[in-house]
Amino acid sequence: MNTTPERFDVAIVGAGPVGLSAAIDLARSGRSVAVLEQRESPSDQPRAHVINARTMELFRQWDVADTIREASLPPHLATSFGWLPSIAANTLATLDYLDDDAAELNSPERLASCAQDLIEGALRDELAKHPSAQLRFGTRATGLEQGGGGVTLTTDGGTVNARFVIAADGANSTVRDLVGAGLTRSAALGTRANIYFSADLTEATQSRPYILWFIMSAETQGIFISLNGVDRWVYSVEVPEGTDVKAVFTEEHCTDLLRTATGVPELEPEILSVLPWRVDMAIADRWRVGDVFLVGDAAHQFPPMGGFGMNSGIQDAHNLVWKLDAVLAGEAGPALLDSYEPERRAVAALNAERSMENARNQQEAAAMLADPQVLRLLALPEGEEIRGHFAAGVAQQKEEFHSQGQIFGTVYESSAVIGDGVAAPESTVALYQPTSAPGARAPHLRLRGPGGESVSSVHLVDGWTLFSAAEAWPVPEGVAAYSVAVGAGGAGDYADETGRWGETYAIPEGGAVLVRPDGHIAARWIAAPGDHASAVTEALTAVLARA
Repeated sequence: MNTTPERFDVAIVGAGPVGLSAAIDLARSGRSVAVLEQRESPSDQPRAHVINARTMELFRQWDVADTIREASLPPHLATSFGWLPSIAANTLATLDYLDDDAAELNSPERLASCAQDLIEGALRDELAKHPSAQLRFGTRATGLEQGGGGVTLTTDGGTVNARFVIAADGANSTVRDLVGAGLTRSAALGTRANIYFSADLTEATQSRPYILWFIMSAETQGIFISLNGVDRWVYSVEVPEGTDVKAVFTEEHCTDLLRTATGVPELEPEILSVLPWRVDMAIADRWRVGDVFLVGDAAHQFPPMGGFGMNSGIQDAHNLVWKLDAVLAGEAGPALLDSYEPERRAVAALNAERSMENARNQQEAAAMLADPQVLRLLALPEGEEIRGHFAAGVAQQKEEFHSQGQIFGTVYESSAVIGDGVAAPESTVALYQPTSAPGARAPHLRLRGPGGESVSSVHLVDGWTLFSAAEAWPVPEGVAAYSVAVGAGGAGDYADETGRWGETYAIPEGGAVLVRPDGHIAARWIAAPGDHASAVTEALTAVLARA
């Protein structure tokens, strides 16, 4: 046991995708980081799998996007969702996963479906490239004290001192308990069990491109999650209240259930695990306690309907890390950190509400088919009318899977954003309204670079970034910022390829937006100020809470 306290800029408790993302982002800035994980070894459970396009933008920034795409469900098997009596049966209804035209308008990246254990593996490999970061398995946090401008963590492997601590240790967060942050939880809509198994189903699937297979039959209703399109699967089923999952979901019971749900009577699946979970939501009462910050499931939990849990957590980390780095570098005052909770809590509240609504919609759709006779008719020739009504009902669930506004439409309001009095257009769950309003993510546009290369404005955000119309704004002396001029007709450093610069960014010639390191707009100038450098300096002073 190490009795000499070790010192780090940041200690992160939890080595899931959220904790590892935070560690990579910090290590890229050269910060010393200790990631403490109580598990003895990496998890082999798939858990979350949906990676939305905004998170893929961050993975691209951290140099892991290509690796994760290679580990993901192949694109030709990940285009839609299917509703069927069994995997081997004919399809009753489908929904496309994404409108490609809308996707290209909104992001340079595409969503992916990748099992969480493979995501974590890719993130660990990337973290190992950074010498300022350490990852320690088998290290449990048992105590925590704050004071003297830092945090002391007691672990079963010794004592760790850090300027800041990030709690990324999941729904049952030890750190959240140690700092006394409460958790407000909703009533549960029910309980489900995820059966994780291995079986080659390629003959039954006929290589149909469904990420999720919604099974609707008189014998079983559930959702298959295709993890690799071949032999790695999860079957999620609702469990009656009061069921002893461990006692009921034996290997024999799971095998019988999977044979029915796949439509393959001779199936011999390898049952790898059975994990029960509650369909509910919870949000921590406080996300910051002194120098300790909660992220991911430690701060918020909601059902996976819509795929926002892991994505929200990774984006929490991205919002927090640049602020911690700025304070550690002496570039920002400690009050900057007060902006983390209001910015991300509002996002969590929306995602939680929508995820619960998606879960209720799924339950209501299933309730409409509660009659076993109706379910049998779905698969019979004489059930054509019922199938028509069913397909129409499926189409009404489109928002759960086409949530571009929910993914990209966040407009932060906090002390780290300087409003300009112009209301931002409101996005809906499905429809994203690109805007250059302060607090919004700087919209994606295709630009033509000085060397003729095509590049997204999202990928041009490199720390503090100025986007200006026609003429580049000078960067104030001593300010680490990158200035990009965009000209509609080829003028400026970058040419607008799409013809949408004017309507999207709405900045007349001479105007500009100042983009934060997390890609959200800190300030906007519709008209050119008298002194560009002073205007930028004043904005940075306000946003960074400098004295």
